[in-house]
Amino acid sequence: MSSDGDYTGGSVPDANQTAFYNEHGFYITGSDYILRPEVLESNFYAWRATGDVKYWNNAVSAVRSFEEYLRTSVAYTGIDNVDDRDSTREDEMESFWFAETLKYL
Repeated sequence: MSSDGDYTGGSVPDANQTAFYNEHGFYITGSDYILRPEVLESNFYAWRATGDVKYWNNAVSAVRSFEEYLRTSVAYTGIDNVDDRDSTREDEMESFWFAETLKYL
């Protein structure tokens, strides 16, 4: 959200998104996670640039969550809703999981 009231995304943020934005500086437009690397990549570069251990700890937390919520008997999978511990799982593992996501970890 910019100072002129404009925003990024497909629809106007609702009251919950606006409150979240005011506290965290961003808001969430989708609750799915399909093993994308961008958040972990950002943490990696922030850790390399600053040496701040909080970024390392973010990666450790991500690995623990992957093990708990994304692991299957043969692979890792995306989920439809990160806010639901019993979320529906995707029936696929994206190739960028190996090429990018794990690289940043």
